Amino acid sequence: MPMTRRDIILKWTAYLTALALTAVVNYYVLGPLPISLPLLLPVLAVAGGTLEGAPFGAVYGAACGVVMSSLGHLGPGCIAALSAFGWAAGLTTQYVLRRDVWGHLICSAAAAAVWELWTVAVRLLSRLAPLEVLARTAVPELLWTLALALPVYWAGRFCCIHYGRIYHE
Repeated sequence: MPMTRRDIILKWTAYLTALALTAVVNYYVLGPLPISLPLLLPVLAVAGGTLEGAPFGAVYGAACGVVMSSLGHLGPGCIAALSAFGWAAGLTTQYVLRRDVWGHLICSAAAAAVWELWTVAVRLLSRLAPLEVLARTAVPELLWTLALALPVYWAGRFCCIHYGRIYHE
């Protein structure tokens, strides 16, 4: 049975609430702690794609990118990157991996690695810092992101399970 307009509004409200809560935890709870700041919004974009499919993942990734961009990351490039992460996760879990926690963790690890490699490469080519300094920042950030990928998945899974899947296989 197709979802009604009301169902779709409830689903998007749930996912956007998860986005807001994840951003608050990422930047205002974990941000002041003496750890490398994890990148939870790219992981949330991947969760949207993993759970709902590529079209939803692309739009939800763009929403995650808008929030992340407004919090000081890369501007429009961040929006495009997170949209691509959500879209790629949706396609990967549709055709290659399963739509479960393992598919999410694999896609999250790939997205986080791509993000860190990109930021290190840009700073390295701009000669902002040597590789050793950039690696001392990027590696702990990557590890914290991967350590928190599972709770982020659960937030997205809660929305998917309790409000019905938009993407139908």
